[in-house]
Amino acid sequence: MIELRNASLGYSDLIVLQDVSLQVEPGEVLAVVGPNGVGKSTLVRVASGALRPLSGWAGIDGRALHELPPAQRARLVSVVPQASNLPPAFRAQDVVLLGRTPYLGWLSSEGELDRRAAAEAMERTDTQYLADRRVGELSGGEQQRLLIARALAQAAPVMLLDEPTAHLDLRHQDRVLKLVRRLVAEENLAVLLALHDLNLVSRFADRVALLSDGRVRKIGSPQEVLAPEELADVYGIRIHVMPNPLDGKPLILPGE
Repeated sequence: MIELRNASLGYSDLIVLQDVSLQVEPGEVLAVVGPNGVGKSTLVRVASGALRPLSGWAGIDGRALHELPPAQRARLVSVVPQASNLPPAFRAQDVVLLGRTPYLGWLSSEGELDRRAAAEAMERTDTQYLADRRVGELSGGEQQRLLIARALAQAAPVMLLDEPTAHLDLRHQDRVLKLVRRLVAEENLAVLLALHDLNLVSRFADRVALLSDGRVRKIGSPQEVLAPEELADVYGIRIHVMPNPLDGKPLILPGE
């Protein structure tokens, strides 16, 4: 379980979010939503241990993240950034093998166990056919699945995803998030997901944390949080919410 308790998040003397308390359990997807600039990516950075809270506490299984050595922290928490961060000259299998870095000694190279873990991760994410392709030759959806494969090869019980569907078309958005849901079920992962698209959040999240005005405004199920009065106040526009005729989950429509 990853947890933040009464945490203030930000940079030096700039506080982005205050009094944040949330936790993500194994087998659960918690989606973080809110307007641009509200602090979703900052929250992901704190949850990864890359950024220390200005006050309060952030930890995993009762251990403060900032007190863990980087390699140990990387064995516990994996991060899936947007695919645009990948170097185009890397081969796909080399990107996935980077997930094994926390398990390697100083100046040591990957062994058979690491190559097997990477190969299994690529098979699970349906990227094994890309193994010898250069990243610059891959589509956005292929690159995003590659990043999930890298995180899976890392074998960490917590996975953080920062806008994983950004710049992806509808088909690739659906494939990436269905893959995340499948991995949560099969690997019992705890997943924290920062996402803009509220309809994707409604479909794929177990719980939602709505950020507004530097705080967590509300945490609960999609039905509880993705309510028209909550969303209209946060996003500053009129919001219609109705049951999706396919699955009954909230369907969010902005407009008059």
